[in-house]
Amino acid sequence: MHLRFSRPLVFCLMLILLFYSALSVSSETAISSENLPAKIDTIVQKYHDFRQFDGIVLVAQKGKILYKKAFGIADREWNIPITVSTKFKIASITKQFTALLVMQLVERGTLKLEGTIADYLPDYRKDTGSKITLKHLLTHTSGLPNLDENAGFYQSHDSQLSSPIYVVKSFCSGDLISEPGLKFNYNNADYIILGAILEKVTGKPYKQLLQTEILQPLNMFSSGLVNEETVLGNLARGYTYNNGIYTNEPYFRIQNFYAAGAMYATIDDLYLWDRALDINRLLSKSATMVMFTPSQELGYVALGSWAYTLKMSGGAKPLFVERQGSIGAFHSLNLRAPEQEIALILLSNLDNSDLFTIYAKKGLPYELLQAIFEPRTDEPK
Repeated sequence: MHLRFSRPLVFCLMLILLFYSALSVSSETAISSENLPAKIDTIVQKYHDFRQFDGIVLVAQKGKILYKKAFGIADREWNIPITVSTKFKIASITKQFTALLVMQLVERGTLKLEGTIADYLPDYRKDTGSKITLKHLLTHTSGLPNLDENAGFYQSHDSQLSSPIYVVKSFCSGDLISEPGLKFNYNNADYIILGAILEKVTGKPYKQLLQTEILQPLNMFSSGLVNEETVLGNLARGYTYNNGIYTNEPYFRIQNFYAAGAMYATIDDLYLWDRALDINRLLSKSATMVMFTPSQELGYVALGSWAYTLKMSGGAKPLFVERQGSIGAFHSLNLRAPEQEIALILLSNLDNSDLFTIYAKKGLPYELLQAIFEPRTDEPK
């Protein structure tokens, strides 16, 4: 399987290679020390004791899991503990999977990143659909109104919401609030449209594409799309915590998030996903680099993820590819340092778990990264 690139795209790929080379640290960098699991355990236990984390943490490098442990309760009515096999709603990590499905079709020549909505959904309004490209959708620069402002959409039981084409026409076709490509505006509508495009050009439901193109090849047998009308065993419930009291999370009908956030997974399945990205199992190296190369002007937004470098206190400056997810009380973080093949995955069902403050150099994930990239005491000075 090969990509056929035009000369301008070849030039862009050369720039991408230079970008990765300039920002890289040695790919041979090893995780800090044999004491790392104990350090991680101390950090996570601290946040758990302060009611700021329930869930699972996994740390791995180059195919070896170095730490994996569960904390807290999956179902408080029945006092069922979280285990390493508990399923979690992973929310917007789903967007990473949708982006890869798009890139697979780009590689095959079925889709083009510069192709427009109107190219693939002929019934979409032409005045805006002819301006918005797949790349705009993938980077949240479509200029479309934010779907989150539509009161009640994510709670609705309207049976018509099971039709992506109906959702796109009724909720994702508003007047532009900015010109496409100019401004970042995080918007689930962008990825719902991408899901509809995937279905239109392949003739297959998004759920089937997800299964046949990603989940089955990677043996991700404990992952899929949440459907609240179907019983899903071993799925955690979400909780809030305030003034010593746990309460159930606010209600969201998760399948309404569709290709933007309706997936569930176990932590082991997400690690299979990360390893596949590391070794280019589902996508060629060149296409993977296109997918994960950021736009600094847009806040280091890549296609379905963020990619940025961060200087650690020990002096390391690794490149991170980050994907967050948050719906109700469920919070998830999938973080890769691809040059070192390091994975840090956190899944939580507690609303107090703030996993999204790495940029501010604080919080549980940041403390874990500091421990992971702490200089080794056995390395020569």
